[in-house]
Parts: sequence; C-alpha cells; structure tokens
Amino acid sequence: MDQLLQQIVAGLESGSSYALIGLAIVVIMKSTDVPNFAMAEMGLVAAFMAWFLSADPDKGGVGWPFWLAIVLALAFAAVFGAVTQFLLVRPLTGLSNQPLAVCAAIGLGYASVRFLNKEGLPTFFDWFPITDEGFPLWVATILAIFTVALTYLIIRYWVKPLSKVDHFPLLLLTIGLNFALGSMIENIWGSTPKRFDAPWSGETFDLGSTRIGWDQVVTIAVGIAIAIGMALFFWSKWGVRMRAIAEDGHTARLLGINAGRVSLIAWAIGTFVAGAAMILNTSSTVLELGSAEGLILKGFIAAVLGGFTSLGGTFAGGLLIGVGEALAGGQISTSLQPTIALLVVVVVLLVAPGGFSRTARTREV
Repeated sequence: MDQLLQQIVAGLESGSSYALIGLAIVVIMKSTDVPNFAMAEMGLVAAFMAWFLSADPDKGGVGWPFWLAIVLALAFAAVFGAVTQFLLVRPLTGLSNQPLAVCAAIGLGYASVRFLNKEGLPTFFDWFPITDEGFPLWVATILAIFTVALTYLIIRYWVKPLSKVDHFPLLLLTIGLNFALGSMIENIWGSTPKRFDAPWSGETFDLGSTRIGWDQVVTIAVGIAIAIGMALFFWSKWGVRMRAIAEDGHTARLLGINAGRVSLIAWAIGTFVAGAAMILNTSSTVLELGSAEGLILKGFIAAVLGGFTSLGGTFAGGLLIGVGEALAGGQISTSLQPTIALLVVVVVLLVAPGGFSRTARTREV
C-alpha cells in the first residue's frame, strides 16, 4: 500500500503538469481555434527565465530572490504570449500586419547597424570594392535606415494579411515557432542541463509510513489552484466573450466582440499557464532543452480527452494519464509507460467520442 500511494502521488504530480499544458492549449483553442504545438516550448522559455533570474551569478544567473524571479518570469510569460499573438498570429487571422512590419524593421535595423559597424558587408557582397573591415557608425546607420525602410515595405505591402482565416497557416506557424524557440533557448542558455532548485526541492515528509515530496504536493496544489482559477475566469466578462468566440466566432464579431483583443488575452493566459507548468516540472526534475518534448504530447492528449473545450475534462484527463503511467510503471513494467497515454485516449474516445466534455463540437481541420 505504501508503494501504491507513492505511485499515485507521483502520477498526480506528473499528471498536473500534463493537465496544465493541456489547459493552456484549450484556452488558445477557445480563441484562435488552432492547436498550439509551441505551447510547452513557450512555457520552457519562461522556466529558463526564472532560472536565469534566480540562479547564482557564478552559475550564470542574476541571483535575485526565488519568489521575485518566479513572479517576473510568469509576468514575462504572459507578455511573451501576448506579443506572439500581436505580431505573428494577427496577420493570419485577417488583422493588420503593421505591428509585425514595424517590429521586424526596427529589429533588423538594429542588427544591421551592429553588423555593419563591426563586420562590414556580408561575405556574399565580396564583389563590392571595399575592405572587409566595418563601416564607421554613421555610415552603418545610414545603410541600416535603407534596410529598415525596405523591410517595412516588403512586410507591409507584399505580405498581405489573409482575408479569410485559414487554420493551416496558423498550424504551421506554431510548428515553426516551436523549432525557433528551441534554437533561441540553445543560443541564449546553451544545451547543458541546469538544476533549477526551488525552496521545496528535495524536501519530504511522512504520511503514515509513506514518504511524500513537497515538490509533489506543490505541483498538485498549484495545478488544482490554476484549474479552479481558469474555470472562474471563464465566467467573467472576458471569459464569456472567449466562450462566445469559440462557439460562433462570426456571430460574436457581429455582436461587437473584439476577437483580436480576446485572442491576445487568451494567448497571454495560455503562455502564463504553460510557464507555470514548466517551472513546476523542471524544478522537480532538471531544466534542459528537451524538457518540453514529452509534455507537449501528453498535454495534447489531455486536451483531446477534454474535447478541446472542457477545462475540467482536460485537467481530469491529464491526471488520469499521469496516474496511469505511474501505476503501469510501478505495478507492471516501466516499458509500458510511453504507451499508456495513447491507450487511455483510445479507450476513452471509443467509449465517449467527445472525451470528458459534455458536448462534442465539429471542428474544421
């Protein structure tokens, strides 16, 4: 019985992380109506930011207090999600691409000034009769101004926003964003695994004759708290608007609901939740580039079990997957663990095609 209880608690811990990633996916599905394959990777960026802010300076961090680092990292996650929606998702949902054009032009202009001042022209301009040394700052600035103008015009007038919302470009965007964020993490923080120690890491207590880790209790408790908070949010004014967009986006827009603003809030909330999931998961294991790979699949399976609409069904699905993996690994064989999630989703969908959701809704694919 002691072993069984330990396995159940361990399963609830991992299941809470799966459930939180699933909840983040469902929130964005309710506004953008597209699965975000970069959800766990976006949360991993927030986890690395939390480690960077809290780690000792001799380990490559800033050394700020742990709780301040967590708050700032979660705030960064929300802003990061909102910026992603504002710059990248908007043009693919029929809205203006001007924010993307302005930011891309300024970013490329800044990079051009630094490169031209330090290196000169790129190597493919070797036919140009100048030295390989960098330009003076004023010359680099003038050349960068032309780069800024050209970049803005190309994006603003040649890369037109879609007149009709198509799910396929949005899907490809999230897949590409997943790989881009992985490359960014590797370039900024490297590929060496890092230990992200929380105040509760390694601390245990005895429940009868069963030893329980505080990291397990914290992960489960925070997962439940976030799930309850999200359920309450969907009864608020903005939550009702988000539900209206999910049910019938065209009618909701005719009624005056600002779909772009609702989507921006949803992306901010989803990335915040994903950041919390990755911080909890990596503080009890290890923080590394591949931390998001296993969670995104389990998160999607949890979202499928919730019918991509039900928050409660998604959370229950994540817990079910986690407990199923832990019991199968502890009672039968660890070789069964990778297949449990797929077995669970197949069995549940055979019995109830809508998953744990009370209603099944047809979606465009």
